[in-house]
Amino acid sequence: LKQAMTVRGGALGTDLLGRSASKDAGGASMTGLVNVYRSFAVIALGGLLFGYIIGINGNVVTSGQLLCADDWNGPVGTWTSAGYRQCYKLDDLQMGFLSSLNLIGACLSSLICFRYADSLGRKLEVQIAAVLYLLGAAVAAASPVLWGVYIGFTIYGLGIGFAMHAAPVYIAEISPASVRGTLVSAKEAVVVLGIFLGFFFGWVFSFMDTVGWRYMVVISGVFALAMAVSIGFIPQSPRFLVLKAVQGQGLLAAPGGNARMVEANSALAFFRRGSPAEEVESELTIMRREIEASVGTEVAKCTDPFKYPLPLVIGCGLVFLQQVTGQPSVLYFATNIFKSAGFGSSAALSSVGVGLVKLLATLFTVWRVDQYGRRRLLFIGISMMAVSLALIGTAFIFRECQKPGVSLSECAKKDVGLPRSWALATVAGLMVYVSGYQVGFGPISWLMISEVFPLKVRGAALSLAAVVNFGSNILMTLTQQVLQDALTPAGVFFGYFALSLVSLVFVGAVVPETRGKTLEEIERMLVGDKRARDAPISGAGAQA
Repeated sequence: LKQAMTVRGGALGTDLLGRSASKDAGGASMTGLVNVYRSFAVIALGGLLFGYIIGINGNVVTSGQLLCADDWNGPVGTWTSAGYRQCYKLDDLQMGFLSSLNLIGACLSSLICFRYADSLGRKLEVQIAAVLYLLGAAVAAASPVLWGVYIGFTIYGLGIGFAMHAAPVYIAEISPASVRGTLVSAKEAVVVLGIFLGFFFGWVFSFMDTVGWRYMVVISGVFALAMAVSIGFIPQSPRFLVLKAVQGQGLLAAPGGNARMVEANSALAFFRRGSPAEEVESELTIMRREIEASVGTEVAKCTDPFKYPLPLVIGCGLVFLQQVTGQPSVLYFATNIFKSAGFGSSAALSSVGVGLVKLLATLFTVWRVDQYGRRRLLFIGISMMAVSLALIGTAFIFRECQKPGVSLSECAKKDVGLPRSWALATVAGLMVYVSGYQVGFGPISWLMISEVFPLKVRGAALSLAAVVNFGSNILMTLTQQVLQDALTPAGVFFGYFALSLVSLVFVGAVVPETRGKTLEEIERMLVGDKRARDAPISGAGAQA
């Protein structure tokens, strides 16, 4: 198995084929990887559409839009009543369920990916996702009845599952080693960009009472249409094609006589545009040998991921803690949280600021992840979250009714707020919280699960992690309103604070540092000697 090896500190590194390592990272590679970057932009649209639905949720399931305004005196829509200017009155559990529909769909399609992803292939997964996004947006926006809206958001969620499973694998498989880590991490930045756009368009259409939410959903359909058209011009993953060639015809099949290998050669030439045919053929040969050595001709079984418990604990543990420390609750209900803090009609605009802060923090992490390392960024990010959650929890203790002489227990929700100083502290705390999340949990969790799972079971294991991610997100979204009523907002945020402390212990005790290590070193470290987790980086593994 041939591995690229470079020496840190100079441009003298060469791989085992004798080619200059600096060439891979230099200007020539920038020109030759134009199609990789273009393909990344198309594939990552699936993440943008996931972020977008998160961003608009707080402006869809809120009073004055899908829900009736607090002072509404007109007719209230029912499950079967038809009309485009209807509003509805839903209880806390119903609102949580409506907000969770896209996550329920994502969880279901992740289970489908667990069984069929390696048969469908990366490109077909993205194409299916684009069609489901477009269909779901059209049904939800155009439906005059509430049950149709529910169906639309569920279909949209099915697209999320396919898109979020395919994206990290597809991006990793088309990218050379010099840009693979950056591009996989950058996918999270695209998700955050979608959240920011969701907040922005949520604010733009928030002034259109009862129908503005439909226009918010229509915007997602435009992005989905662009994704569906663009992916048709992107070839299948060369590594997936080689994997199918090896598994389908065995180790003795000659590359030149195999139709899939010919297709793989053409696909790799597309992603390495401008590279000599000899280099493309050489990379394809190495790719084939690596797959033969690590996977062989046997097709992995669905149960094989459970043979690797430590990687599963790391991957599933990270994405679980990522959700239960409050992130989905903050995003899905950002507008209403700002209203609770006393910002009233400017709450939707304030959420746009949250999206912008998240985007900037994510870009910082993508820029520095290979310099600071995964564990350090997780410690920094989670610590920021813990401090901000303690501050927010303390602030919400001082909630009061804005109407003089009315107790908090008898106060209408629209009149509940905070003293001005505590309201500003809450907003500052939220900004620190989302920044900490994007420094740590946000991009690092998805990067880690693309690194810690062995190649043979990576597709199925990533599907399991996605199910845990979406499942815990559903749990948090469904219970958000109920928890706020039972524990008060202050109690909920203190609960998230406690879980943040648990997360710090988990990272310190279980999560390895993978910066600078090859995938083979990571696999050997996790499956073999656990004491290597904190071993210093040296030699071939020292390349950031």
